[in-house]
Amino acid sequence: MILGLDIGNTNTTAGIYGDDDVAPNATFRYITDKLATPESLFGAINGFVKTESDRMSDTVKGVAFSSVVPKLSGVVEELARSRFGVSALGVSHDRRLSLKIMYTDPSKLGADRIANAEAARREHPCDCIITDIGTAATICVLLADGTFEGGLIAPGIGVTIKALAQSACNLPEIMFEKPPVLVAKNTADALKAGFFYGWISMLEGVISRIEKSYGRSFRVIFTGGFAGVLSPHMERSIVTDPMLTMKGIKYIYDSNR
Repeated sequence: MILGLDIGNTNTTAGIYGDDDVAPNATFRYITDKLATPESLFGAINGFVKTESDRMSDTVKGVAFSSVVPKLSGVVEELARSRFGVSALGVSHDRRLSLKIMYTDPSKLGADRIANAEAARREHPCDCIITDIGTAATICVLLADGTFEGGLIAPGIGVTIKALAQSACNLPEIMFEKPPVLVAKNTADALKAGFFYGWISMLEGVISRIEKSYGRSFRVIFTGGFAGVLSPHMERSIVTDPMLTMKGIKYIYDSNR
């Protein structure tokens, strides 16, 4: 079996794949510790890995990861060597990919965006707009021929909710959810309406502008922590795939074994 790690700024998702599977058979999510050591990282995932090893009657034969926290890349590589006796494969622009990356400096392109684009390229043979709504929100343009055009980055939903509450004395930190009404009559619902409909309007507006600039329609794919909350309320059809990044990690691992 293969161990995959999607290391984000806020949370990390660990997944266990069968050798021939693209999506993980099981996942485990925990808070990212940016000061983690190989020992503490092993402690965080050991119970999950051991349970899945017993269930699958298999051991970890490979490790692959996507990380937006650079200092943790070396930690994962050391963990793979010391605990599993394998070399970890980190997602990056210089791996064997099915993509043609048009970024001015591909080394600056986030590993999560590369993984998302790789999975989208393999599973959606058409022009795609990939939206990953996490600590940061990324909107990426991927053409049907595998050309990664680039995209936009915005502060994430959780970050902006927290920042507003910290900066304005009379505005509480609220949960991101659909409010009972659009035009609210109390502060909490007004905040919920502003964030919820503001984000929907922002995403719909940016997607519309991208399609207008290219003169064609795109398939829109949502992933990330808030994707499931937003996608049902968009005025257009959305493909929601919470495992998009994890699939991309495995696709890239398989191409580089």
